[in-house]
Amino acid sequence: MQTIITTRSEFSLTTQLDMFNRRIWVQDYKVNDATALRCFLLDLAKKQNLEKIIFPVKEADLPLLQGEEFQLEGVINGYFQGSNAYFLTTYLSEKRCNSSSLLREKQMLEKILGQPREYKLALPKKYSLEIATSRHAKKMAELFKIVFKSYPTPVYDPKYLNEAIQKGDLYLVCCDGDTLAGVATAEIDWKQNHAELTNCATHPDYRGLGLNTILLKRLEESCLAKGINCLYSLARASSYGINLILHRLGYDSQGTLINNCHIAGDFENMNIWVKPAYDKNK
Repeated sequence: MQTIITTRSEFSLTTQLDMFNRRIWVQDYKVNDATALRCFLLDLAKKQNLEKIIFPVKEADLPLLQGEEFQLEGVINGYFQGSNAYFLTTYLSEKRCNSSSLLREKQMLEKILGQPREYKLALPKKYSLEIATSRHAKKMAELFKIVFKSYPTPVYDPKYLNEAIQKGDLYLVCCDGDTLAGVATAEIDWKQNHAELTNCATHPDYRGLGLNTILLKRLEESCLAKGINCLYSLARASSYGINLILHRLGYDSQGTLINNCHIAGDFENMNIWVKPAYDKNK
């Protein structure tokens, strides 16, 4: 991934060019001329042959930036140091903006939202939870390879995982002796004071034990203890299990990012789930 910083009188912009997922993600911005900013992003995407732009904007800027090509797909409460982010997107490919599975996934989500918010945290005695260090990187990479046919970030690479740990992301692993049974991550943005709960993977031999629920809840508690202002997760809309877990843990459904990333072999829709840290009882 390549990060580009652009500074002009009309705007300043930090963008991530994500060639694997064929998208631009706006990481930071200031705007004086909304039209100039939108045109720049569209031109950049066309030049790089990318198919989607994801642009989280502040509430005050929403009337300026929404409309024409850029439409709202979701909201993350507390994303900008406690203030809401409105996820505007646009598509440069007809195929990328259409999803044949969207209706079916929305029907499944409605069923999930009707389920009670109850969960169990019963880790079998022989298992242990550990904050991952560099010594876990190789085993985590191997587990990600087993679970995911493709993944939006290079989690198959132990070096990438080690660098993520060193910069402050929390990787929590569940071990059965020397065997890695499961892993989940809190990717922390210390500048904006939010964390994305992600990289949930359970070895096929250990499914059905509720490990994802335990890992995510413990990561949530660790983030809250560090004063993280906002917790959210982008869950595969096709996965009944992970969406049900997040609902049971008290996360709210806040939209769907269409064909957001390449995971498990194809582009998939991702549901937005949000739990602001100030609402500790949800």
